[in-house]
Amino acid sequence: MGLAQTQQILAQLYTNTEFRNSFFANPKVVGAELGLSDAEIENLSQLATPQVNLFANSLKWKRLNLLSKLLPRTAIALGKNFKTLFWQYAETYIPQGIKKHRQDAIAFAEFIVKTSQQAGLEPIWISDLVRYEQAWLLAEELNHGWKVCWFRYPVDKLETGEEKIPPQLTIAVWWRLQARSPLHHTVRSLF
Repeated sequence: MGLAQTQQILAQLYTNTEFRNSFFANPKVVGAELGLSDAEIENLSQLATPQVNLFANSLKWKRLNLLSKLLPRTAIALGKNFKTLFWQYAETYIPQGIKKHRQDAIAFAEFIVKTSQQAGLEPIWISDLVRYEQAWLLAEELNHGWKVCWFRYPVDKLETGEEKIPPQLTIAVWWRLQARSPLHHTVRSLF
């Protein structure tokens, strides 16, 4: 097994709970499915399960902390639900590559929006707030140009924590005139 394959399997052990449980429950079968030799299976199966679980959880807590900084208003508005949703999400998505924290936050925001629609999360305006913070992260990637998003609720007033904010059609615009220039932003509610 090459270094890249070893790293890939270790990454799976540390980030994928289902794979980790499956491997430690039956390392020979899972190892054989991965094309590992008996010696490689033996080496990996000697990892202490509690230590691997501890390290895996510490990685998830670190991700949660980073995502709460990238989606701060969402984290505040959802309170404990932010953490609960993150634990569900962390089992479905593993960030990779450069700018992985921003991509992780964007994917988590998408997960929250879908979950809020399916589960009817409160407050009712949470999906607008999440989409607003997601749009901000996407706008930060602009070299130059515009990003325009419409919302049902006044996203600039949602940080107050009030749950009963009436709907008000709102537009948010981000723009950057040239690469490396500051990102500009405005929010306007209509009517």
